[in-house]
Amino acid sequence: MRSILFLPTDKIERLPKALGSGADKVIFDLEDGLAHDKKALGRSNFADLANRNFDGQSDKFLLRINALDTDEYQDDIKMLKSLSTLPYSIAIPKIESADECRTFLKDLGTNILILPQIETPRGIATVESWNCSNIEFSGIGFGSADYCASTGGDMGKASLAYGRGKIINAAALYNADALDGVWLDFRDPDGCKEETQYVKTMGFKGRFAIHPDQIKPIHDAYRPTSQELEWAKGVLEEAKTAGTGAFKYQGKMVDAPVLAVARQIISRED
Repeated sequence: MRSILFLPTDKIERLPKALGSGADKVIFDLEDGLAHDKKALGRSNFADLANRNFDGQSDKFLLRINALDTDEYQDDIKMLKSLSTLPYSIAIPKIESADECRTFLKDLGTNILILPQIETPRGIATVESWNCSNIEFSGIGFGSADYCASTGGDMGKASLAYGRGKIINAAALYNADALDGVWLDFRDPDGCKEETQYVKTMGFKGRFAIHPDQIKPIHDAYRPTSQELEWAKGVLEEAKTAGTGAFKYQGKMVDAPVLAVARQIISRED
């Protein structure tokens, strides 16, 4: 998932524009994107879409519910349990432990992919030491804005470096995609692209977006350069005749992890 576009559930009429943006996934928001007095409407809108089988596109959609320690959470669970079809995944904000993920699965009463959003100092501190048995992740998300609100950081690279590193390492441990937080200025596509290129080099496989206009710069940042494609195709072609084990390509050693990088580059060609 290169891009996951937020859509407040009280603005369901914007769904065609969200889908038309080309975002890899759309995440309906019942949490921060909704005022308190709009949450009931948001749940009703989402339930209507779900009970139409998401118009045949359930794999395209995620839902962000309210945090487990809020009153709204129980209403979210009640709504989810009433649905005939569940979305691709559920994003849960302010997660600090794998036990909280298991609590949600128990409350829901069925298995579903979870996207925990790590956005508190405690969550960042513990995320690499979770016992993730019986939990399947669609990704591990970094709630960078909430994290900086707690730490006093300015959302610059330095203030986010520690948290980003922890998310990337945890995602690798749990065989999940690391997903970066939002670029807040939706009127600055160049800044969005530049930062996305930066987090791509760190190891993030995608990021959240708050506006349809951010999808193109995010995808442009993840699109392989001609040099990257030439290298990746050359590596994979050489691998066909190299036999098993490591081999050299352009004077450098190629082994299984390098082959995996080459395949990932090819997979992002579009």
